[in-house]
Amino acid sequence: MLPPNIKSSLNIINEEFKNVENRREHLIKESRELIKLCSQTIIDIHQNNTDESKIKLNKAKELYFSLQNFAKQDLSRYLSNSEQELVEASIILSIAEDRPIPSLEEMKVSSQSYLLGFLDSIGEIKRMVYDKIRIGDYQKAENLFAQMQEIYNALYHFAVYDNFVSGIRKKLDVCRILIENTRELITEESRRTLLIGYLEKISNNNRSEIH
Repeated sequence: MLPPNIKSSLNIINEEFKNVENRREHLIKESRELIKLCSQTIIDIHQNNTDESKIKLNKAKELYFSLQNFAKQDLSRYLSNSEQELVEASIILSIAEDRPIPSLEEMKVSSQSYLLGFLDSIGEIKRMVYDKIRIGDYQKAENLFAQMQEIYNALYHFAVYDNFVSGIRKKLDVCRILIENTRELITEESRRTLLIGYLEKISNNNRSEIH
């Protein structure tokens, strides 16, 4: 039979683990809400609902900082996905408003989450490029494409750290494909615009000759 002091130790450990498990479940549940707020923020940005996107992003930040304090060091890994989503939403809103992209210090997230969220933003910038082309704002589309390239060029060398920033090499590969696809679209639209301009010029010259 185990002596009382051992039983007491085991009871303490059991209560400790129960506490950790309860905290873990709380973090998982609230992280889903955080990710939802970030996704809604990005949707609002694409729909030009900037004011609404700011409200939701601020709610997401408030929730994140409360969870960060709750998670402490031992459960911080459970915030990884929501951190990435928060970084992505923050970057996209900054780009949409032509503001500087927030730094790691401003975001107060882990280095890994900052890098991965940064890379995720490239896919959303591509959507912004397509939206601008659809409404005929080619200059803005080209500016956004230039930002996609700049972000990728600044981050591609981090691929060497894939052994402890899990998934970064794969994300970089995806981003490279996104950029090439967007480059093809920009080039095609540029040629189409030049062709339309040329045809309009010929048409105007023909009218002038007739009159």
